[in-house]
Amino acid sequence: MPHIWPKKPRSSPISFLVRAFLSQAEDILDVAASGDTSLQDVVIVMDRQGGMRMLDPSGWSLPALGAEYGATAVYKVERRCATVRVEGWDGSQRCLIQRDISPASFHLPGMGPIAHAMMLLPSAPVTA
Repeated sequence: MPHIWPKKPRSSPISFLVRAFLSQAEDILDVAASGDTSLQDVVIVMDRQGGMRMLDPSGWSLPALGAEYGATAVYKVERRCATVRVEGWDGSQRCLIQRDISPASFHLPGMGPIAHAMMLLPSAPVTA
């Protein structure tokens, strides 16, 4: 009888997509946190051909921008006081990450500012 080795767990295609989506949001946060703090809020719309548009987010929701421009993902960058926040949406998932950019914020030695990440899941329908 042949010996059967346990299967090594493999990443599912869905987890790869979640990692790529969140990684892109983190990259945007890195750039936004290191840039000019006087800049206005902006929405970044990623299209199917890999193109990117930067737009004024006033009056738009992320799903509406995604539908209007046929986007694969939409990221909104907001600056409030000493915080930069990136909200992402790609049609099936959302994320919200933020970073404190105040010069007096606490950092662990060698770690730099730490982004706080949270995946937002669709809420379950309420049944009475």
